[in-house]
Amino acid sequence: MPNYKLVVDSSCDLPAELYEKYNIGVTPLVVNFNQRQYLDRKEITASEIIDKYKETKIFPKTSALNIPEVEAMINEELPKCDHLFYMPISSQISSIYNNARLAIQDLGVEDKVTVLDSFSLSSGVALAAIGICEDFKRNLSVEQIIANHEERAKNVSMSFVIQTMDFLYKGGRCGGMTYLLGNKFSIHPIVRLENGKMGVHSLVRGKDLIKGIQKMVSEFKAEFDKDNIDFSYPIMIPHVTGDYAVKKVEEELRNLVGDSILLPVEASGIICCHCGENTVGLGYMLKSPLLKK
Repeated sequence: MPNYKLVVDSSCDLPAELYEKYNIGVTPLVVNFNQRQYLDRKEITASEIIDKYKETKIFPKTSALNIPEVEAMINEELPKCDHLFYMPISSQISSIYNNARLAIQDLGVEDKVTVLDSFSLSSGVALAAIGICEDFKRNLSVEQIIANHEERAKNVSMSFVIQTMDFLYKGGRCGGMTYLLGNKFSIHPIVRLENGKMGVHSLVRGKDLIKGIQKMVSEFKAEFDKDNIDFSYPIMIPHVTGDYAVKKVEEELRNLVGDSILLPVEASGIICCHCGENTVGLGYMLKSPLLKK
């Protein structure tokens, strides 16, 4: 039986018990705040970032792992396994994927280390990670695992509804006019991962997130009605200090799928830096007939 190992970065919003169950390694990304650096999840959490922002009115920034940092991770993890898989946040969002490819080349370990493009972030990466680890248990070859991941990545659905555009605007992910109109008319963006990129999918208006949540859930229900949901995966609800919003998502979905498959998880500091307070997401896997068993 091959001894495979998967490592992700801290943008992967997966509950601690599943990190442990699947023995997934994690490399913390860096949150830059008020001229200080913090390791995501280890030294700072999403809720702590929000507290610091409220106190200082300074927006946080994030940093990607550089090539030497990826090399250090490989040198630590590779001796423990036969083949190492590293799956960072989408290459369309961060430079980590390309840095990892260069690190593998520099170390000359192309035959022992594979970097996978997640084409996602947050619980979208988590869903892909679960699929990869289940493939490990089936003793698939490296080539089959890669092929399955590439197919599976096309079928991950990951969306967020965001309370305020402040963090999106400061991060350069929405324009100035959209930002001004959004704040003036209480417009909430629904951000969706498409082709590995995070962009504003639609806009909803209201004092709270209810209409945005209903919009996300309606898209889930459309896939449910077509029997397109793969229920061998959890339905994930990543959130940034959004307990009320999480309960609303659960309420909307409970009659369809029950409670056991719903999996709320606190989002990483990386997600918080881009989306801000009271963000809530919905991530799930669609069926694919092309996966190798």
